[in-house]
Amino acid sequence: MKLRLNAKTTALWQSGAIRWYLLGTLIAVELLMSFSFLGYFHVEPISITVAYIPVLAAGALLGPADSAIVGAVFGLASMWKASASYIIPFDQLFSPIMSGYPLRSLLLSVGSRTLFGLVIGLLYLAVRKSRRSLFLTGVVSFLGRTIHSLFVYTALWAFFPETGYTPLDAFLGFWQPNALLTGAVSAAIVLAALYLMHLPGWNLFLARIQHVRQLQLGEHYHILSLVAVILITLVSAFAVTIYFIHRMDYVLAQKGILLPDSGYADLVHLQIQFLFGILALMALVIIFLIFNRRYATYSDWESRTDSLTGAMNRNAFFRSCEKILSGQQPDGKELTWFLMLDMDCFKEINDRYGHPEGDRILKELVQKLKNNFHRDALIGRIGGDEFALLTHTPLSKEELELRLRHFLHQIHEIPCHDFPISCSIGAQPAGNGQSIHELYRLADELLYIAKKQGKEQFVIGSSDSER
Repeated sequence: MKLRLNAKTTALWQSGAIRWYLLGTLIAVELLMSFSFLGYFHVEPISITVAYIPVLAAGALLGPADSAIVGAVFGLASMWKASASYIIPFDQLFSPIMSGYPLRSLLLSVGSRTLFGLVIGLLYLAVRKSRRSLFLTGVVSFLGRTIHSLFVYTALWAFFPETGYTPLDAFLGFWQPNALLTGAVSAAIVLAALYLMHLPGWNLFLARIQHVRQLQLGEHYHILSLVAVILITLVSAFAVTIYFIHRMDYVLAQKGILLPDSGYADLVHLQIQFLFGILALMALVIIFLIFNRRYATYSDWESRTDSLTGAMNRNAFFRSCEKILSGQQPDGKELTWFLMLDMDCFKEINDRYGHPEGDRILKELVQKLKNNFHRDALIGRIGGDEFALLTHTPLSKEELELRLRHFLHQIHEIPCHDFPISCSIGAQPAGNGQSIHELYRLADELLYIAKKQGKEQFVIGSSDSER
């Protein structure tokens, strides 16, 4: 696999909403690893720290800015954990509260990790342009632990020289089994993530997710429901946290164990760490549900769409029309119109210039229809070069005529060698209780009249009240 050969698919998940979902996922994973054993394995005689791997993944998959953000989150989590009284004195240097030097500790815990994320992202960006990008990406990932240590020890040397640490301490034990195993694990995870992210199936999945967002298929409803879920999740998580803090205090008091204020503060501190871990886990679940919902929405949209033109297919169009018409009151008002469209001399275009040219013209024709009616009508491909529309917002006869004239003028601009592109249209008023099949028949008759009268025109029928 050559990573730089997949620039198009890489751009897909490095831009737009997909990038923010991936960044959110990596931030949630970072928090989950920082506040659980997932980031720190200790099985005698092996001890492995991998909490910095989401920073590497952000740099390799996204970019320097993203890895810097995840690095800052890593630093903030480290700073929080160092702010408890049970932490050893050395680790308390990472806490602005416990060290007595707020600015120095902030730069040590958050500043060094943010800078680490930025530099690691720049390194991945540089090797991405190389012919041996995959190999060099593995090398950078393998050295991730050492690079991270270099920034931390340099910050300790600069801000807390009394500790005796220097930048050279980052290279001590480089050949130890723990260090080699940690580097191998880091490289394996990053390369596996890159491999999965460049799989055609994954990029097809992301393209479909992005397509749903661009089409705004029910997005407003989904956004509102998502906001509601997030708010409920946050309130519930805080409520559970507060409940457990009070219950722990109550249980200890019942057992006759009285904690000093510092001990109670440590319980609260641990419970908040637990809260962060649960929120991170919930964030991962929510992102998964968003992706799953959008893919299901795309599958539903695809089953209703003509693959060539993007208009609705025949069955889906007529089913949707029936739903719209069934919700209307048969009060004689002309709120909707049913239109039949047919390209003039389309067979001749296919015969002269080939079917690919005909397909291109059909796609451009539908795009012109969408430009004029997309927000106010359903558009369906009935078959071949025949299309139908049902408006679902009020349009007067005069406004309909204006739009149809504009549409007929627009399709003249579709290039097709020296062949003029034109269309014949029949428009039947709806809203008087007719079935979709009756409207289809009446509009088709009007279309036939437009064809007989010389094509390249529209014929509008009259309602029952006008007859």
